[in-house]
Amino acid sequence: MQKSLMIPLFGLVLALPCAAVKKFIWLTDSNTHQNPTQYRQALDVNGLTLKLLMQSVTDVQPDPVQATTERAMAILKTEAAACAGNKVKNAERLTFSYATSIPHTVFPGLRLYSKTSSKTTKYLQQQLNEQQKISLQQLLKGDNQLYFAVGGGRSYGDKLDILLKQPQWQHKFWQRRSVDMSAGLIDMLVQDRVDLLIEYPNVMQHYLTQYSKGTELTSFSIEEAEPYMLGYILCARTSEGQQLTQFFQQRLKLISQQKSYLDAHLGWVDAADRPQLTRLYNQVFGTSF
Repeated sequence: MQKSLMIPLFGLVLALPCAAVKKFIWLTDSNTHQNPTQYRQALDVNGLTLKLLMQSVTDVQPDPVQATTERAMAILKTEAAACAGNKVKNAERLTFSYATSIPHTVFPGLRLYSKTSSKTTKYLQQQLNEQQKISLQQLLKGDNQLYFAVGGGRSYGDKLDILLKQPQWQHKFWQRRSVDMSAGLIDMLVQDRVDLLIEYPNVMQHYLTQYSKGTELTSFSIEEAEPYMLGYILCARTSEGQQLTQFFQQRLKLISQQKSYLDAHLGWVDAADRPQLTRLYNQVFGTSF
């Protein structure tokens, strides 16, 4: 009698771990199954950090889905259990998503890029203010014929977003919407389809090393940009999304204190920039690496 009871009980115990696994959609702009020869290898910020955050976790399982930023924000509005990493947190996005209070990623702030040999670079050098920065607002107001490459659906931080959404300047912005958005935006600058590009230094470094034609670019500090940019994990504004946000909050609190998480960040910048990023990382996460 005892043996016959133990069999179903044992079977129930074995089935519990599978039944308890909670799956959710993880929205990323990188496709882990993409053929690298199809286009330049993407900067898989989400994939590398997610792997560290999910280490030793058995009851929660991500289902990666490739999507543009615009599409990812739309999915957060319709799917109950969905999250997107490395996203700027702003008032608009918080109307349809929860955000971790601890950052997911941290990097040096956005800069303005132009081709070094261009007339644009010489013009920008004359527009530097006393802090040796470019005011994007003054640049947009100026009497010039400069055109910018910008990512559709992307957030550049509160101050820059306000400027980039002004209707009177929309003719100056050439937008790109695709899963290879950053690489495509850089192409637009390198191929002289636009004059200027607003981008992160680590993103520029990553893609330019893969560019077949060596092109020298000059970058400028932007007055309206934050000195560093924090990316957060956003989850759907549902009960499931709230639970996932709390889950990631706890994981970030733990994993961000580990050297491996810093190393994941350092892998995205040149060796010369790693001391600066380490200091920035320590400042944001309260570490002392």
